[in-house]
Amino acid sequence: MSFKQPFNYLAGCLLLIGAAACSNPHITEVDPFIGTGFHGHTFPGATTPNGLVQLSPDTRTEDWDACSGYHYSDNAILGFSHTHLSGTGCADLGDFLFTPAVGDVHEVDGKYVIKPLPFSHENEKALPGYYSVSFPERGVAVELSATARTGAHRYHFSGEGKRHILIDLIHGMGEPEIHNVNFGQISEDEISGIKVQSWWVPNRGVYFNAKFSEPIENIETTDYPQVLLTFSEKVKDLDVFVGISMTDEVQARENRIKETEGKSFSKIVAESALAWENKLKVIEVEGGSEDLRKIFYTSLYHTMITPNLISDCDADPFYSTLSLWDVFRTWAPLQNLINPELISGMIDSMLESYDRNGILPVWPLAHGETWCMIGYHSIPVIADAWLCGIRTFDGNKALDAMVSSSDQDETSPGYNQYGYVPSDLYSQSVSETLEMAYDDWCIARMAEDLGRKDVAEKYYERSKRYVNLFDPATRFFRGKDSKGNWVEPFNPLVKTHDFTEAVPWQFRFFVPHDFKNFETLMGGREQTLAALDSLFTYEALELTDDIVDMTGLIGEYAHGNEPSHNMAYLFAYLDEPAKTQHYVRRILSELYSATPEGISGNEDCGQMSAWYVMSALGFYPACPGSCEFVLTSPIFSKTTIKLGNGKVLTVTADHPECEYISEVSFNGKLLNSSFITYNELLQGGTLEFKLSEKPAEK
Repeated sequence: MSFKQPFNYLAGCLLLIGAAACSNPHITEVDPFIGTGFHGHTFPGATTPNGLVQLSPDTRTEDWDACSGYHYSDNAILGFSHTHLSGTGCADLGDFLFTPAVGDVHEVDGKYVIKPLPFSHENEKALPGYYSVSFPERGVAVELSATARTGAHRYHFSGEGKRHILIDLIHGMGEPEIHNVNFGQISEDEISGIKVQSWWVPNRGVYFNAKFSEPIENIETTDYPQVLLTFSEKVKDLDVFVGISMTDEVQARENRIKETEGKSFSKIVAESALAWENKLKVIEVEGGSEDLRKIFYTSLYHTMITPNLISDCDADPFYSTLSLWDVFRTWAPLQNLINPELISGMIDSMLESYDRNGILPVWPLAHGETWCMIGYHSIPVIADAWLCGIRTFDGNKALDAMVSSSDQDETSPGYNQYGYVPSDLYSQSVSETLEMAYDDWCIARMAEDLGRKDVAEKYYERSKRYVNLFDPATRFFRGKDSKGNWVEPFNPLVKTHDFTEAVPWQFRFFVPHDFKNFETLMGGREQTLAALDSLFTYEALELTDDIVDMTGLIGEYAHGNEPSHNMAYLFAYLDEPAKTQHYVRRILSELYSATPEGISGNEDCGQMSAWYVMSALGFYPACPGSCEFVLTSPIFSKTTIKLGNGKVLTVTADHPECEYISEVSFNGKLLNSSFITYNELLQGGTLEFKLSEKPAEK
């Protein structure tokens, strides 16, 4: 079967984007297959920036590496479903699987069976907003695209026999409990259906409406439930537009009509490509190898997939899929710079959730709450945005919501009663205590800015509760029971229930808001520096390799999971910026690559990628809420960033192949610090780095 649509895709997109405006479009520098191998948990299919629909192939539904539905090591596709998670460590979604077939489809034990479609990666293509794959043995080729709320399919059939689409109404990742499912035919070329299920999030309802370019000759259903659609064997090309809604079937139909009515499949592909191009060109990089540019723009692409706009076309915007434990660290500060409108809409959604549920979201998915991970990290996202000047929401209302949420047991089990989370009463006690102390500091910072001194004083005091779990004998944070006794035995290289996806090493330095006092607890600068050095040099793989989240190791530093993400930058706080520059470069070069295995752990809704983007630019938010960035060496000779306030920031590096900073100036003024503030960057202008092969002399 000849299948050359990927080339048509590029030609059509270039026509729409305009060769004069964009002779080298950034969409061609994105590789959606990066992260689909190892434990990256990304998907390669078609979506739009922050869209509800992610139309992508599914190769598996069970095991940890099925979280996105696709793994690069697989060699057969089950079909194409309409919603997917990007890089998470838990599974859900995968709604409404469509599987094409030619010829007879057999029923076995009351269920239609289409064997998984064998494929080769040589017959598979993916670019932003577009995916294609061909199955020569089965006489089928598939192209996918999407609008925000509608999946667009194009099936190319060859060979003899009736054409079929088998729809699995209850397909999904994991083992969901199905509460309700229904299907109906509206006309000869239109159907609709619903599914309500519980898995990661309870009672999640999702609805679809599908319009076909050819009449349906026959419809058969099973108790499974499945729907087998049959079309004439004369059909060569079949287009299917599938509207999705979290509200009802009527809204699914309205979403489809408003987004696709009167448009061809090719038009939808081109519009999706244009939407991505307009997003990606917010940062223009010059220099660097082809692989470096591919990693960078794929990372930027991954930061723009979530959160997802789950509201219907005619409703006020509402965002969900908020992986807050992950994204508060780097993703949200990046959006503050380049897309404050998204952060504003996301915070509006958080506050709407608070109005409805009486608590700020922890890890919301669709219209529900998963209660996944620890802390209450809506708070640093809101506080960092407010302190960075994003004032589109009611600050006092937000502060009240933050305070109220911090006092509820759902987010702070035992923390307020004991001043720490007791190990004998709750799991993840050390990690919970450290992260909530940081969140308390964020509340204090925002309260101080709003002039609410009583709240600020209370929460600055609470923010020091991390001290309650610091053991001066071992100089580690340790679990303590409700009677105040240390948990025994203690081994900093062994994971216990006191730590979240980590051993004590990875949480040893999580006091970003009060690092000077932490340094005092450690016994001074030299002891703190020695411990931080040891983090990157102490290797004990035999004790940690059984923890699936602990990947991307340099010593005991685990870049594949978020608790480690600011630690290479902590050397700057100890007046050792060259060590920050060295380790950041090492992470950039060793733990990211332009391959399917190119992300060293769960991508986590853009956080792993945001780390790469900001580190490649040359500045990083080691403590969100401080509105301060640590400087490091950029990897490109020139980067142009369109800031959210309309100004332009240009970052230059004279020798980007070198890892050490010898001098930095901002708008012609020499900087005598390893830090730069958010407000300084918002001025726009030029941040100029002079780099060298050796560390600068002190």
